[in-house]
Amino acid sequence: MVGRRDKDGPEGPRAPGWYPDPWSATGEGERYFDGKKWGSSEKPIGRHSTVAETPSRLRPPTKLRPRSKWRRWLRSRSPARGGSMNERLRRYGPLLAFILLVAVVWGIPRLRSHHNTSLSQFVTPTTLAPTRPPPGIEEAKPIGVPAPVPAGNGKYEVLNDQPGDPSTPVAWDPCRPIHYVINPAGAPPDGVAMIRSALARVHTATGFEFVDDGTTTETPSKDRLSYQPDRYSAGRFAPVLIAWSNENAFPSLAGYVAGVGSPQAEYADNNHLVYVTGQLVLDSQDTSIKSLPDRAVVRAIMLHELGHVIGLDHTSDTRQIMYSEAQFNVRDYGNGDLRGLAKLGTQACYPNL
Repeated sequence: MVGRRDKDGPEGPRAPGWYPDPWSATGEGERYFDGKKWGSSEKPIGRHSTVAETPSRLRPPTKLRPRSKWRRWLRSRSPARGGSMNERLRRYGPLLAFILLVAVVWGIPRLRSHHNTSLSQFVTPTTLAPTRPPPGIEEAKPIGVPAPVPAGNGKYEVLNDQPGDPSTPVAWDPCRPIHYVINPAGAPPDGVAMIRSALARVHTATGFEFVDDGTTTETPSKDRLSYQPDRYSAGRFAPVLIAWSNENAFPSLAGYVAGVGSPQAEYADNNHLVYVTGQLVLDSQDTSIKSLPDRAVVRAIMLHELGHVIGLDHTSDTRQIMYSEAQFNVRDYGNGDLRGLAKLGTQACYPNL
């Protein structure tokens, strides 16, 4: 992520990114600005701003039918086109009545002669493919309980609040397990094992149950569909996709970004948003053993991006793993992270979704 070189100063530029270090003695150093304050001069690893993808509402606004040519013609009051509507009705009314009478006299006998004919011979029904699974699948009761949150004043932020309710975060349904699949192409030898270890940590922090649906050949996409019955189960939303890629195939990994995590939401009946799927994409090169021999750092990257998948945003608290820059002395969730994850793990269930 590279920022614009605006008029910089200690108060900060306009957008997050890399800028000339305002305190550099030589004027050649660079420092990262996260949108709120200046940070480290070390390149950030595994930090990427994410926005949860939300769909259009389930019931799209009703479109008004455009006026027909006949209606526009009748409503026209231009004398050049034949006068007002009343004048036209007086002029053409008898003709229209005659045409209607002929149609009725001619059509009714023919309808009676075909009273045994099936309507299906004339009308070809069209079936629209469903865009979501049947409601209530796997819905039961809250599956797990988050672990006790340690004391502390750490901060956290959530990605999205419910529409019109800033006190309630958008979250996953705690009454359903979260299914996931792994595309191991490009993963380091220890990549899959590390992902499972990181998921176990998120399970403890949230109470969510994660179900491994095996491997997949699906590749990451910013336009990924939340429901893919042809590839996965028709009875559930698509599982969370975990994969490795590079900036050529997945441009969001460009620059100093080692991973990108994001959830995807759907609307429930009460117009609440609920996360139903998501994806975690890791940079094959940046998370390789050669690039990062300290594998605890790679696991921290996974925990950070899984925090996004669950619904956490970046925080300005440098003690938390959800801080926008890599803090190499922070290898696990802090008390602020854990408080946010526990809150996301204890939101409402949605049996009608």
